[in-house]
Amino acid sequence: MTRYPVVELSLDELEDDPYPSYARLRREAPVAWVPEAGVWFASTFDLCGLVGRGELGFGGATNHPTLQRVFGRPNILTADGQEHDDLRAGVDPPLQPGPVNAMIDALVRPVARHYLASIRGRSRSELMADYFEPVSVEALRRVMGLDELVDTTTLRRWFADLNVGVSNFGHDPEGFAIADRATLEIEEVVRPKLEELRRKPDESMLSHMLWTGRAPDDPRAIDLVLPSLKVILLGGMQEPGHAAGSTLLGLFTRPDQLAMTYADPAEFVPLAIHEGLRWIAPIGAVERQASRDVELGGAWIQAGDNVMTVLGSANRDESRFDDPDTFDLDRVNRTHQAFGNGEHFCAGHFFARQVERIMFEEMLAAMPNLRLDPDGTPLVTGWVFRAPKKLPVQFDLPLDGGRESITVARAIVEPSRAEETVVLRVEALRHEADGIVSIEFADPDGHDLPGWQPGAHVDLWVVDTHPAHYSLCGDPADRLRWKVAVLREPNSRGASAYIHERLRPGMLVHVGLPRNTFPLPDADRYHFVAGGIGVTPIIPLARAAVERRAEVRVTYCGRTAPSMALTADLLAVGCDVTLHADDERGLVDLAALVEEAAACDATIVACGPEGLIDALERLAEQRGVALSVERFAAGEAHRDGDHAFEVNLIGSQMALHVAEDQTILDALQCAGIEVPNVCREGNCGSCETRVLAGTVDHRDVLLTPRQRKANDRMMICVSRAAGATLDLDR
Repeated sequence: MTRYPVVELSLDELEDDPYPSYARLRREAPVAWVPEAGVWFASTFDLCGLVGRGELGFGGATNHPTLQRVFGRPNILTADGQEHDDLRAGVDPPLQPGPVNAMIDALVRPVARHYLASIRGRSRSELMADYFEPVSVEALRRVMGLDELVDTTTLRRWFADLNVGVSNFGHDPEGFAIADRATLEIEEVVRPKLEELRRKPDESMLSHMLWTGRAPDDPRAIDLVLPSLKVILLGGMQEPGHAAGSTLLGLFTRPDQLAMTYADPAEFVPLAIHEGLRWIAPIGAVERQASRDVELGGAWIQAGDNVMTVLGSANRDESRFDDPDTFDLDRVNRTHQAFGNGEHFCAGHFFARQVERIMFEEMLAAMPNLRLDPDGTPLVTGWVFRAPKKLPVQFDLPLDGGRESITVARAIVEPSRAEETVVLRVEALRHEADGIVSIEFADPDGHDLPGWQPGAHVDLWVVDTHPAHYSLCGDPADRLRWKVAVLREPNSRGASAYIHERLRPGMLVHVGLPRNTFPLPDADRYHFVAGGIGVTPIIPLARAAVERRAEVRVTYCGRTAPSMALTADLLAVGCDVTLHADDERGLVDLAALVEEAAACDATIVACGPEGLIDALERLAEQRGVALSVERFAAGEAHRDGDHAFEVNLIGSQMALHVAEDQTILDALQCAGIEVPNVCREGNCGSCETRVLAGTVDHRDVLLTPRQRKANDRMMICVSRAAGATLDLDR
């Protein structure tokens, strides 16, 4: 072991192409002092992970000569402990999967289409300047709440100027002066807005940075927030666009895989994004600081020394990845470190991937046959921040000029599992109530449709990121038509908005085969309870109960009478029906309803919102009434405080690590284990898995309280281990 394994590296050479130097470091000196950078380099996958996770006493680089100089103290990149936790509490919530999924399509897709429209009619483009960078910047501008304060061009300039200062390892005074001018301008623009948000919070990220996690009368100080704001402007402003450029450049090296991505974007765009992040990490190096003297990779690191975790090198470690310099969607080992490690793992990782996903979806639809422009040369530079600076491309002109190609491409979306769907034609669309339309589907050639049982639902593929799940509400005896009803969700992930705004009779849609996780239980007496759009499965279920000659009552609750759909269909069932509009009669007395069911030994069957179902479950358990329910809320796959755990797959004889930001389903798929899945929200039952040992943290909306208590099954798309391990029958 030596104190100084010194390796002379030229920062100019790293700027041009760092990968040969990284390979040399991994081979000869995995931890080495690099004099020109004035810092230790850790270059292997394992060592970068160890330092980044904070093992051996490594933490934030509080004495970093350029980061602290440019950003100021404290900031989320270099702070540690309680100070870091408080800063992250203001940044993390709006970037979690739930909030991001609720707004990302409405936020980013119009921006992507706007910039694609500016390219329409051309067959050439420099995609970094024309598309990737401006869409990326505009997305963060809007989510931050900066859209009324500063334009995209200014934000891109701030990014470039801050980058000059952060990368100023030679401590050139002019480099710091450039960053200082940007800092002064940022503070002049943003400080008045922050002062306003301290008085009147909103839902912007700027407001979250001041208020989230704090007492109602104790927002964070503006000077506490500004350093981290500059970190976000530099680290998050252009990185989705830079990563997208690198991903497309990688696909250009593999024409066969680019063709696969065009053919099935829902399947291959996420894989391409993941591999692109590994192939060229957009943030290629992050520094950590030793809190004590420690041996690391054969070098002696002293307390206070900074160690650069070279993520761009870790992601091409030949001991971890086969043929690491090759872009490959078929790669088996996909785990990378592009978003860092440990408590400093990038807060915006999910947001960034979704921005990149939408950019690719829209670009592939609008630009057929993308290829490198033979009259131009891509320019890729950087090692701290590495990405294409220029990406000249050619593409074929769509027959309709481009804009309609997006609409047409989204009218029929190819699902990830085509064998589980049938292609049906929209026969009719009808307004049923405020915010609700019904759709009737038929086979284009007039053939009979697959049979189904009351309570079944189907998946509609009208957006290419996920299926939407709707209960069949027609008559199972009608083999020529399927009918569903769709509520226009205010925070639509895309499907209900598409159906209400763009779906038209005659369009063809992939529809999943019926699945029934809400069958009619055996009983002599039923009391059906429907809340809002939850009436859809209740109609065929009540009809089936009447056909069994059971005693049937239905209570249908809605906010207002005009919001209650399909009332004629429900009244036609031929049973005792009560229509209950809350604005006219107040909230329905659920306690009395359950008491009546207990008195006549009736089974309650209910579908509706969380509050209704939770109340019925509590009351039914108290009175010993049989209850069958279906919820239409999604399960939460990710929550604050989630921890990593291990999963033992008994059938496959494999052990997998599930990270805090992964689901079990994600981990299995990364390991190459295919599991049936559709909703990824814990409400379809397709990924149900038997639990052999360990305690489950149930997060689905499908299992009953009794089933959860049995702890013998779980939905691996959302539910997690409550402890350290789970044994599963996979």
